[in-house]
Amino acid sequence: MMNIFSFKSCMKIGAFFLLSSCVNLSGYAKQDQPRSESFFASIVAPSVQPTSNLTRVLFVGNSFSFYNNGIHNHLGSLIRSSGEWKRQQNRLRLSTLSGGHISEHSADLESILSDASQNWHAIVLQGHSNEPISSKKNKAFVLATAKAVKQIKAKGIQPILFMTWGYKNQPTMGMDLANIYTKLANKLEVLVVPVGVAFASAETELSNIELFVPDVLGADSENQLTYRKDWKHPSEAGTYLAACVFYATLYQRSPEGIIFTGKLHKDTALALQKLSWKVTQQFFKKVK
Repeated sequence: MMNIFSFKSCMKIGAFFLLSSCVNLSGYAKQDQPRSESFFASIVAPSVQPTSNLTRVLFVGNSFSFYNNGIHNHLGSLIRSSGEWKRQQNRLRLSTLSGGHISEHSADLESILSDASQNWHAIVLQGHSNEPISSKKNKAFVLATAKAVKQIKAKGIQPILFMTWGYKNQPTMGMDLANIYTKLANKLEVLVVPVGVAFASAETELSNIELFVPDVLGADSENQLTYRKDWKHPSEAGTYLAACVFYATLYQRSPEGIIFTGKLHKDTALALQKLSWKVTQQFFKKVK
């Protein structure tokens, strides 16, 4: 029997999200970007605040986490170059499955949690890009996330939800993802990191910075590459922004001025650093 929610309670949670938030994915299309103020006014506020610096963190997810040499390496480089990394104390790792859904990590998570020597302080859960908002997948997403949170908490480890982003130029998708991740985090009483909100804000405020890369579809009759319609995977700037949001959330301080810039121009990195801090402060209601 679950000690966080009974199975029946989880089913009720799943039904709630299915009725209130899910859509037919074909309903999303290219849209004009709303102003950041409008976006924030449309999303749910989190009930769990970041409270401690976490030095040993495992990221569990898929390609959104492993692109560009992994979000864990970007976050680690931010921490190292700020002088905050402590040898034999800090550890960041990544466990991913290409195209993976939360439910597909269940067996691996059990194995990970059985190894007490890893001494994780937190485990970050990142779902498939559309499973929270798909009417066909949402119920499984909610139940699998609740189960994973239960497993993680049972070991005295902090579960964290990685709020993913809407596809390029699809702000409504971003709002829906933000609301479902935040509502679920509130129900489960866990922290959610507002990466998706930062992407939405950057698409509006830093539209000259490309956060996405296209996925190859094939080749046309003239042997030219063709690409999928939806741009969803992060560019180098996208992964860097996500890492900055994690730094700002987990360390509760601005990454502005940190000298690690990845493969980005220093001015681009600085703009993303500033935006990540602004977003996290607004999301957690620490500024007006």
